Amino acid sequence: MTREIPRIHDQSTPWLKLLVEFGFQNEPFILGSENGRLNNEYLKKSYGNAIVPTLVNGTSYELTTLTEFLENMGDPNVYLKDWHFQNEFGTSMYTPNPFFSRDFVNCETWTSNNDENPFGDDYRFVYIGAAGSWTKFHADVVCSYSWSANICGRKKWFMMSPGSEEVFKSSSTDSGYVEDIREYQELFEQANVITFIQEPGEIVFVPSNWYHQVHNLEDTISINHNWMNSTNLGLVRDFLSKREEDVRNELSDCIDSFTEEEFEEKVEDILYADARLNKSKFLKLCELVRESRSTRKDDYDCRNHGLEVWKCISSPDCYSSITSICSCSISFCAKCSNFVKQLEYSIVSRFLDVHREPVINATIIRYGELFKACHSSNSIDYLQKAEDLTEEEKVELKKTVTQKLANASRSEDDIPWNVNIVIGNSHVAKSLRPIINIKMPSGENFEFDIDSFAQFRQQLAQTVLVVNPQE
Repeated sequence: MTREIPRIHDQSTPWLKLLVEFGFQNEPFILGSENGRLNNEYLKKSYGNAIVPTLVNGTSYELTTLTEFLENMGDPNVYLKDWHFQNEFGTSMYTPNPFFSRDFVNCETWTSNNDENPFGDDYRFVYIGAAGSWTKFHADVVCSYSWSANICGRKKWFMMSPGSEEVFKSSSTDSGYVEDIREYQELFEQANVITFIQEPGEIVFVPSNWYHQVHNLEDTISINHNWMNSTNLGLVRDFLSKREEDVRNELSDCIDSFTEEEFEEKVEDILYADARLNKSKFLKLCELVRESRSTRKDDYDCRNHGLEVWKCISSPDCYSSITSICSCSISFCAKCSNFVKQLEYSIVSRFLDVHREPVINATIIRYGELFKACHSSNSIDYLQKAEDLTEEEKVELKKTVTQKLANASRSEDDIPWNVNIVIGNSHVAKSLRPIINIKMPSGENFEFDIDSFAQFRQQLAQTVLVVNPQE
């Protein structure tokens, strides 16, 4: 049975319904909107001198003016693609549906600041193609979502759910997949290929990692955004992790040519060149989102997950309560705005905590090794020789270790004082002084840091042996 993409032409459809039914579940849909027609004279008068990129024969880009392209339009082998129209002329001519506007790539304060933007640029494009022009079989960049709005003209789409693209693997192309799946129609049923026509005025939502191929049936203009938000960040993270693993494997033969720091930098550089995003820039994006969402006032308290709203994405039991928040369809009210901001804050905070924990733990372990070496030798020479420490770290650690060595000459019965090291990073500082609380049956509460708790355990063991030598 051939699967169909849901079409939604009711303009009053709540955007939260789109969020839980399609965003949370990474499923495609088609949204109806107003359509237009190709007006070459208006385009030439308004934007004719703009420099635009054209893809020639599907292999190389050439630059020309919009006027020159339109005057020679008709060759399907010349396709105006990936024109950053919005960067030059703005977006006042259209307003995305609220579902599409929760966009960390194109609809944030950092979008127009290339120095701050983790992506280096926006991912908003205009496409203009003659009848017969087409886009090869592909999935969108860095596992992003995309939406494609037909201003005029009709398109034919071939689309498939994640995993089905493996049917079209190829060893003779750079992408690893065939370029034109129409040549392999005998495989369509096996891959569950979905075929549909996009009419003028319709917007197609392409979920993460849904491979597709698109053909212009008529002269067509479309607006396209690649984007990501809280609902597909997990898929983006998983994609980057897989590509990072591939890069490390590819570099494994020359790992001895680099220091550890150089190797990690090389992995990040290659990953960014290959995927247009890397781990550090992904974390920077999460930090920007968390900072911008930290001023929310009214928390959404999920009846199943409390404030851990990120769990709601994979919990269908939560969907009805989310869609009941409001019925907004073209804008945000305070209720749905507060909910989605908390959802975004909750998700990016989780990613930041998960990614930073190994780094923090590695720092703690390294400092512990240095403390042990200095204590055994009763010297701080190991700190001075440590090549993996910054000068700032050495200065701070010397102060702490010197004081600790001085305290070591005191009675062994004394519990050492707490170790609290601050090296300009609040996350590291917090993690370097973990607290252990023990509540006694009498009601007293004892608080230990790692060092004092270790000493307490040793003293407790000695006491037990005195009382009962057989223990």
